[in-house]
Amino acid sequence: MMDKKVEFFFYVAAVVCFVLAALGEGWKYGARTRGGLSPRLVLVPLGLALWLFPLLWNTGAAAW
Repeated sequence: MMDKKVEFFFYVAAVVCFVLAALGEGWKYGARTRGGLSPRLVLVPLGLALWLFPLLWNTGAAAW
């Protein structure tokens, strides 16, 4: 089973990803913009992965 402190940090990181995705383009700072995909296309799947990873880990540990 995953330690509760590690699980907490996964959930915090997921919430940060969701907040940044909700802000959209507004979280970039002035001229320091970056190219590539929009923040929503990158941060929403990352947030979902971070949110589900502790559940997947604990389910795998219980199964084996």
